[in-house]
Amino acid sequence: MLQSVMFVIRLGWMIVPLLFLLSCSRPLTCPPEGFGPQPVVSTKQGYSFSTGVLPENRSAFLPLENPADAYAARLWLVDHAAESLDVQYYIFKDDRIGNDFLYHLLQAADRGVQVRLLLDDLTTTDKDTNWAMVSCHPRIEVKIFNPNPWRRFLRNVALILDIETLGKRMHNKALVADGRAAIVGGRNIGDEYYLPESPVMFIDADILAVGAVVPEISEAFEIYWRSEESIKAEKILDGAFTPESFARTLQNFRQINETFEASDTFETIERSAFMDAARRGTLKFTLADRAWFYYDLPQKVSTSKRDNETHLSSRIREDIEKTRESLILVSPYFIPSGPMLERLKAARKRGVDITVVTNSLASTDVAVVYSGYRKYIEPLLKMGVRLYEVKPMQFEKKGLKRRERRQRRMSLHTKLIIADNDRLIMGSANIDPRSVKLNTEYLLEIASKPLTTEVTNSLKKVMDLDHLYRLAWEKYPRWAANGDDDFYGPVWITREKNETVRYYRPPGVGFFKRLGIGLFGLLPLEGQL
Repeated sequence: MLQSVMFVIRLGWMIVPLLFLLSCSRPLTCPPEGFGPQPVVSTKQGYSFSTGVLPENRSAFLPLENPADAYAARLWLVDHAAESLDVQYYIFKDDRIGNDFLYHLLQAADRGVQVRLLLDDLTTTDKDTNWAMVSCHPRIEVKIFNPNPWRRFLRNVALILDIETLGKRMHNKALVADGRAAIVGGRNIGDEYYLPESPVMFIDADILAVGAVVPEISEAFEIYWRSEESIKAEKILDGAFTPESFARTLQNFRQINETFEASDTFETIERSAFMDAARRGTLKFTLADRAWFYYDLPQKVSTSKRDNETHLSSRIREDIEKTRESLILVSPYFIPSGPMLERLKAARKRGVDITVVTNSLASTDVAVVYSGYRKYIEPLLKMGVRLYEVKPMQFEKKGLKRRERRQRRMSLHTKLIIADNDRLIMGSANIDPRSVKLNTEYLLEIASKPLTTEVTNSLKKVMDLDHLYRLAWEKYPRWAANGDDDFYGPVWITREKNETVRYYRPPGVGFFKRLGIGLFGLLPLEGQL
């Protein structure tokens, strides 16, 4: 049997070169005219924030919790950049937000700003035409991180055959403007991170940084940009433009975005609290005592180069080990695994009050992750961790049909740690094996009592049974335990119609979804989750 399996694998790899030749893209070629003459003349005067003169080696921060504010902040940085924009994202979707953000980057390049765009290749294929188009701009450079050489044909087959390499991704998210201001956090570029009319709306958080920490973020970007894992887009993108096809593509792209920016949806962003305060010069930054920026090295995704020293798991471990009073962990994908579980146990023995907030089975956008998390519910509860899951809150919009309203839901995507009420840790990393071992991540740690208090207070506004399920380990009633009088298990406690309700199965989902999660839990998948 083993010999047969090995034969199939060897046969597959014999076929790989042939399939690769069949699927190779044409080299990207731009028409001679391209974007036409590009005078280096900036129509913007740059930007300034009302932070005053920051002390040397100090940084100031502005949390971006509201999705409209988060997108408005990105547009503000892009539209007011005078010299450079460094853009790094895991997901950059081909939707309204994705196209609009790219449109603003193109406008920045038109006025003389040098734009560098670094994208992970997990979800870029559908936008190859747009990437190829903007790559033709003389002031835009695009690189693809850990690219899949098969752009369309058998792309997923390539992923399966080379999961050891292509299964490891650049999960980082950062935008740096003029080396003076940066946004980092959990949001990618796509409708579901910023627009409430998306079928799924992510509850997420970013932070805008100015001051001493920004050069550290720029340095991390530079390391990724120059790494051998980042490949110039023109070497791998599929596309050969004629003057006519280029002009048509550019015209369609601009028309689509001009229509979007005339919509009521975009007006919400234009009228956001951030945009209003930015125009008035009244944005309120909080000065931090100190800030650190940590990052994995890009070679973490390489099978030949092991980067164990810079894995962010070591930073999170150190923060947990020095915590003495309280710890709040917010992670949409929460699989603590053995080592993390032991650190949490040690923290509880020191008397640390621990709260964990993660997705419920009904709210998660990656249901299979719940199969890895589920087995940790019992040990977490029994060691005294307060464990909460986000309810699949539905939200409505006027004009939608009833079925469309029912399909709309909110899902947690925030990655956040609050330690001892004076340290705020946020970035791209989840608390799961994938962030620890497979993906590259960014992490920003801020020492600031006022900022931590601000974020904690915002979190407490939704830390109730109207928005969350509180989990407990309790004895089941006989009817829920199939007649067993002494059965104990997880209970989901919440409030519905002003009454406390208990669920003895993951609420909000049907039998078959629970069955599927149970079956996935039997498979050795945790290392990939």
